[in-house]
Amino acid sequence: MEQAVKRQTRRNCPSLPLALLAAGVVLCFFGIVAASRKQPPQAAAPPLPEFTVSTDTPLITSPSSEAETPAAYVPDEAEVEMLARVLWGEARGVPSDMEKAAVVWCVLNRVDAAGWPDTVAEVVTQPFQFAGYSPDYPATEELKRIAADVLTRWERERREGGDVGRVLPAEYYFFTGDGERNYFRTEFTGGTFWDWTLTNPYSS
Repeated sequence: MEQAVKRQTRRNCPSLPLALLAAGVVLCFFGIVAASRKQPPQAAAPPLPEFTVSTDTPLITSPSSEAETPAAYVPDEAEVEMLARVLWGEARGVPSDMEKAAVVWCVLNRVDAAGWPDTVAEVVTQPFQFAGYSPDYPATEELKRIAADVLTRWERERREGGDVGRVLPAEYYFFTGDGERNYFRTEFTGGTFWDWTLTNPYSS
C-alpha cells in the first residue's frame, strides 16, 4: 500500500525539465516588461503647420487673355503658279485685274463648295472643267501676283470672315469668255450672271 502511494505521488509531480522550462519562460516575460519600463518615453510629434488658402490668389491660373498673333499666311507657291497658268489660259486678254481675279475666285469657290474637289490642284485639273489650263502655260510675275493676292484674301476670309475684297460671290462656279471678258454665272446652263457690283480692290 505504501509503495502504491509513492508511485502515485511521483506521477503527480511534474518532471524537472518541464519545470525549468516554465521558470525560464516566466523570467523572460518579467525581463521584457522590466526593459520596456526602462526605455525613455518617445518625444511627442511636433504639431502640424497651419494651412490656409488665400482668397486673393485663384487656385487655377487662367490662360492669358491676350490672343496669340497667328502666323502670317504665305500662299503655296505651287498653287500660285497653277492659278497663274489658269489666268494665262482663261484671262490673259482681259485688261481688268478685277476680272482676272474673278477667275481665281471661281476656282476657290469650287474648292469651298460641296460636290467639287477640295484642293486647288484637283479643281484646276478636273476633266472637262478649266479647258484653258495647261501645265505648259507660262506663270508670269503679273499673273502670279494676282493669284497670290486672291489666295491671301481667301485665307483671311476663312480665318477671320468679313469683307476681304472679294470680287466674285461664293455661289458663282462657272464662266464663259469671248477673248476680252469672262461672264460668270451660278449654273452651268442658265442661272444668274454676275453684274460686277462688288467694290474693285484693284487699280484696274
